[in-house]
Amino acid sequence: MEINNSEFGGFLVSKNIVAGFPIRYSFREKSSIPQCNGWNLYSIADDDEYISNPDHFSILSAESIFKLSPIVLDLFNAPYGTDLCWLYEKGVHTGFYDLIAEKEVTLNEILRNT
Repeated sequence: MEINNSEFGGFLVSKNIVAGFPIRYSFREKSSIPQCNGWNLYSIADDDEYISNPDHFSILSAESIFKLSPIVLDLFNAPYGTDLCWLYEKGVHTGFYDLIAEKEVTLNEILRNT
């Protein structure tokens, strides 16, 4: 799949995800940096102390995100304010829990709010 990185902008990603840990939380907020798209991705290993250090994060391109977790690009058009916990069963991603609505949601339900 060919990805045009300029169509997506940068994703703020925990370095633990780059190191191979699964994504646990993703949320989208308006970014104060024009080159970023507002998506923030935290790993399953991140705790409050870890995320409080900006050195623990990188800005990645869409192409890099696709290599780590292709479904992130499927989520891309979710609205600002989207706040998701990623669900796993035996280490396999099985879905999402909407932290605002406090319920499990499908990808289609997430995108329906756009």
